[in-house]
Amino acid sequence: MGDISPLDAGTEVPVVEFKDVTVRYPGKGAIRPAVVDVNLTVPKGRFVCVVGPSGCGKSTLLHVCSGLLKVSGGEFRYLGKEWRKLHPGIGYVTQRETLLPWKTVLGNIALPLKITGMPRTERHERAADMAASVGLGDWLNHYPRELSGGMRQRVQLGRTLVTDPTLLLMDEPFGALDAVLRVRMQEFLKSRIEGTDLTTIFVTHDLSEALTLGDEVVAMAGAPGSIDQIDKLEDLPRGVSPVELRQSPAYAVHEARLWKTIAGNLSEDGVALSNPEVEHEGDHAMTAAAHGRRGTS
Repeated sequence: MGDISPLDAGTEVPVVEFKDVTVRYPGKGAIRPAVVDVNLTVPKGRFVCVVGPSGCGKSTLLHVCSGLLKVSGGEFRYLGKEWRKLHPGIGYVTQRETLLPWKTVLGNIALPLKITGMPRTERHERAADMAASVGLGDWLNHYPRELSGGMRQRVQLGRTLVTDPTLLLMDEPFGALDAVLRVRMQEFLKSRIEGTDLTTIFVTHDLSEALTLGDEVVAMAGAPGSIDQIDKLEDLPRGVSPVELRQSPAYAVHEARLWKTIAGNLSEDGVALSNPEVEHEGDHAMTAAAHGRRGTS
């Protein structure tokens, strides 16, 4: 099981905090949980990558962080609070392209500002500044069909960042890109976020991508999923290219350790192996919590 990431005494409230969390998707009858016994703390400004096989609950954690999904057991806090609605200050980027084809680069980036009611002149100025910051200042009046895959992903990132989110959630955003473009987008994302207070949780199947981008890597395993290992990457060289990073001895150590965790819980077809022992632990925890609520009512 994963341990809670340690926080130094006197630090501010973490942005995200999972405590013994179990999540079951709504439905009829007995449904196996998606994740069980998840413990994780993400401080402000941290870049956390989550890896693991298909079916281990990586995307479920993002749904909980956004407020789209509530926990079934345990406790989840965002900015130190339990929310009953969608969480404020969230930016969400998915692998699926969600640009509006009838809007220009400027219009797509300005869209969330328009939704909040920002005046047209102000939102266009802000969107233009954001477009320039993601390298698209000369493409404001172009439509998505006129852009490359990497450029469209930068528009999506710009549209997300223009609202100044507190927490950036990314669910395999570069999964559809070719290998060269993927590395370029990794470098771009790292340069765009590094040195800011933006907290990021990045889900990926690609272990090398996680080691390139993250301050720490969370390895999930099993179905239902649980955190099996957390690797902190302070010993990896920073400010170097992905190629140079992957040549460092520390990189090889982290890669081997994390891959051993993931591969040991992976079926031949790449899906997370069933984890009945963990599932039963989650059932016991939820039963105990239910009895506790009845006892205090």
